Amino acid sequence: MMYEGEDLNTIDLLYETPTEERNGVKVIIPVKYSDRYSFNKKIKEQLCYFEDVYFDIPSDSSITNDFTIVRHEHFQFSELSTDTKLHICLDNVYYPLDFDKIGIKVINFPVALRFNLTDGLYPTPNREALRYTQEAKEVIKEKLEIISDYFINKYNESVEEGMNIGAMIQYIENSTLSIKFNEHSYNIESFRQFSKTQVKIPVLSGVNHLSFASLYKARRSFILDGICTLKFNLKNDRLSDSSKSGHSWRYNLLDITANPNVTVYFYQDRISGVMKDYIKTISNKSHDVFFVKFKNPMELGHRSKYNINTYYHLLELNKYPKSEWREIIKEYQFIKECITEKMINLDKIVIPQSYIDSRKKVKILSNGSQQAVGRKQKLKGEIIGKRAEDLQKWSDGRTCKFVPITYKLEDLDNSKHLKIYAHHDDYLKLDALYGLVSKQKIEIVTFSQREINIIKDLKIHNLITLETFMEGKTAPFKRMVTAYFIKTLMTKYRFVFERTLQVGYTSIGLRSKLDKLSKYASDNYVIPGYSGGSGQSKEFLDSMLVVAEENKLFDMNIYPEAVEVDEILTKLAFLNTLCQQVGYYNEEAPMVGVMTDLFKYYKHKVDLKHYNIRVNEEVITEEQIEQLIN
Repeated sequence: MMYEGEDLNTIDLLYETPTEERNGVKVIIPVKYSDRYSFNKKIKEQLCYFEDVYFDIPSDSSITNDFTIVRHEHFQFSELSTDTKLHICLDNVYYPLDFDKIGIKVINFPVALRFNLTDGLYPTPNREALRYTQEAKEVIKEKLEIISDYFINKYNESVEEGMNIGAMIQYIENSTLSIKFNEHSYNIESFRQFSKTQVKIPVLSGVNHLSFASLYKARRSFILDGICTLKFNLKNDRLSDSSKSGHSWRYNLLDITANPNVTVYFYQDRISGVMKDYIKTISNKSHDVFFVKFKNPMELGHRSKYNINTYYHLLELNKYPKSEWREIIKEYQFIKECITEKMINLDKIVIPQSYIDSRKKVKILSNGSQQAVGRKQKLKGEIIGKRAEDLQKWSDGRTCKFVPITYKLEDLDNSKHLKIYAHHDDYLKLDALYGLVSKQKIEIVTFSQREINIIKDLKIHNLITLETFMEGKTAPFKRMVTAYFIKTLMTKYRFVFERTLQVGYTSIGLRSKLDKLSKYASDNYVIPGYSGGSGQSKEFLDSMLVVAEENKLFDMNIYPEAVEVDEILTKLAFLNTLCQQVGYYNEEAPMVGVMTDLFKYYKHKVDLKHYNIRVNEEVITEEQIEQLIN
């Protein structure tokens, strides 16, 4: 029996007897369908660090007994845990970390600080949370310093000195300090402030005259453009002509030199059809593959004729003594060699004969006829499932109902709509998703195990499991999560987005970006809970965002612009508050001048008409204004 005391609970033994039963306790808990999602979530939270618990939960395929627990002296990690932030384990019992009570910012790193009951941490009497006494705060901060040193040291071990130009570029970019942990890359920037260990700075050996950091910051796009021309890019088994598809994300110096998910092939003349097919078979579908042609050697150039693709203008040789030019050019040629070191010569790849022969093989069908291997067979037959449809009336927070439907396999294969399916028992997960997809061409379906066994081996391109959808590689996923990201931005800067007309009086360029983002969100974002089930749909959307942020799975047609707008509005810190206070006004109002002056003060470009600067009786150009701003 347990008694509640002022500081600690007291437990008295009531009964004890010998038994021949084996050790362990089997707990069977009947759970309502409506409670399954929350119940399963709590299992992942509270039991994720117990290695002696056996789970038997057929309704949730994500809760298995083969998850990994990595234990370190001061921290531990569980694949079953759903907490993406730093948290606490008190003798393997999970507790969320209250960052506000500790007095620090949120740390997004999915490990638990390890403590024993003898370390000075105590839970509240109801065991639901920790008691944040002054002593407990100090104990937690001391542990945080220890693991911060650990992870910073791990980062330093990964920094290579010498000729690793990728490490050098990563340091110059300084976007994140990241390490590889449990097969995933995590940002450890938050630990930097707590660590006494200095972050290691990579050094590029052999470059003494040139400042590579200055050169990279000023000329990064020209350096790559001067080395080679991008001809094709391969992604998801799709080869695209780069001259028609435009800019390719990840085709930049940082990704080419440091990203293991990027491969670059160079070739001299042309790529044969069989070579293209072969490269598809040996390439990871989720990776980016680029095909380039090297340009002719760079010329010295002359100061009187500007050409960025010459040594003189690219390296700004006029800033160095002429006696050093030869060494500087040699150093730059060495930099180019470091950049192209990992590129693969496509012309030297020998296609295996076995692959060539496999393209010619045929197989005998049951009717005695022949069919080429790899040719798609016509699908026949029917399967029965339950399709999600709108509710006719409110039903316990649900977003949809599942109605029986029969599909013909040949119709499934020819359908243009994406269909996402799961087992009948997982309908609540799909219910949460249904509340978010009304603006996408998506159908939500459940099947019995028998039907799943039929379709799982069929190559139906537009019929995928919920788990596959959550990998984030489909266009609807990227549109939905990008719209959610933009909507979050619109909420953060609500009054700016409400006053885009007034912002446009000062900067039509910024207004057009704001309007573009607003339209994208309007076309793709569905408010969680608009048709019911707000809590579950919101959690589902948040989980999608986590996947997208970890793997950069956004709609790159709009996402870079959203990031740019976020940076602009962060720089123009006054703008949201000002838009809230001033209300609506016309183009002739004095507030236009006030807004314009503030934009100029924060060094952000305004419309040309607002400058009226004259040099030699001529109004300066827009390009000259940008130079003044920068």
